[in-house]
Amino acid sequence: MRILHVTPYFAPAFRYGGPPRSILGLCRALQRAGVEVGVFTTTANGDTALPTSPVGGDRYDGVPVWYFPWAFPRRLFGVRGLGEALESELGKCDVLHIHGLWTLPGWIATRRARRAHVPYVISPRGMLDPWSMAHRRIRKRIAYWMADRWNLRGAAFLHATSSSEATAIRNWTRGVPIVTLPNGVDVPETRTLGAFRRRLNVSADAPLLVSLGRLHVKKRLDLLAAAFERILPLHPLAHLVIAGPDEGGYRRKVESRFAAVSRRVHWTGELQDAEKWALLADATALVMCSDSENFGLAVLEALAAGVPVVVVETCPWEEVQATRCGFWVPQSAEAIADALLALLRDPEGARAMGERGRALARAKYSWDAIARAMADRYEAVVDARSGRVAAR
Repeated sequence: MRILHVTPYFAPAFRYGGPPRSILGLCRALQRAGVEVGVFTTTANGDTALPTSPVGGDRYDGVPVWYFPWAFPRRLFGVRGLGEALESELGKCDVLHIHGLWTLPGWIATRRARRAHVPYVISPRGMLDPWSMAHRRIRKRIAYWMADRWNLRGAAFLHATSSSEATAIRNWTRGVPIVTLPNGVDVPETRTLGAFRRRLNVSADAPLLVSLGRLHVKKRLDLLAAAFERILPLHPLAHLVIAGPDEGGYRRKVESRFAAVSRRVHWTGELQDAEKWALLADATALVMCSDSENFGLAVLEALAAGVPVVVVETCPWEEVQATRCGFWVPQSAEAIADALLALLRDPEGARAMGERGRALARAKYSWDAIARAMADRYEAVVDARSGRVAAR
């Protein structure tokens, strides 16, 4: 079975948040499950484009990938050469898997798939969630009514990464099967303790609180600033690390909110994978304050690293409260601060939370198990198509 993935951005364009990592993780695990995969994407990578692929394509971490030139209109991830490549490649694949909405690569891919009578599935990647639909609302309504609603309705199934995302998808698209499968995580075999603290000159006994993800208005770093202001007088040795690429100059807009605690705040910019895992190895807790997340990969990465988490209720991680791996709290600075202070008051209890989180990540969020389930879904699509073809 051969599955071709189409996405507007792919590894190493991690500045676009969780999707490039999740798509890469899925593709690698599908390969281990015996599924042949390929990725068609653009060279988009923020301000600096990635190199265009040669005719035979590239490989990233063992995954075959073709990077097509990012072109006008860049906001919609315009691309050159993708349609022609799909024309010749679709005859060799069983299912086309499209990631994201509102982009030209997705529109081109669905049109070509229908023309070639190749079934396709779509992972909206949070783009139908209420916050996302309210952001740049008019543009998205136009795109939905002109293109994306038809593309969604024509899918063999739609992929959600959480039950809340499945609900959001169902609110916009009726009658199409929805498959809910989470993102997974690959945990490094070894951990390097102390390296990130040395990099920041933070002592081994100082609380190290971490926010991990792109700097964007929906991440609500203003709430994090207010929460940390409440924490620092009670824990004057505490440090806060804000790690992730700056999107649209958001750091400049929000950094003034941290003025009162700036001496204890570290802005690292985008981290490579090894740096990210080194940071989590040294973290006391991870905090996520976002207005919306379809999944929230940073939470899963923290759990896999044995780090307790504090997540607001606008993110789909009520599971951390149910399994006692952290706290799922109202989206307010006071609630966030109270939960973090509870962790800092009880180091032994926090460590136990971290260990439960590590066990949960290994038991439920293995990429290999998720990929096998996704491969079964692809197989069902292929079988259904074969039955239709035979019936003709």
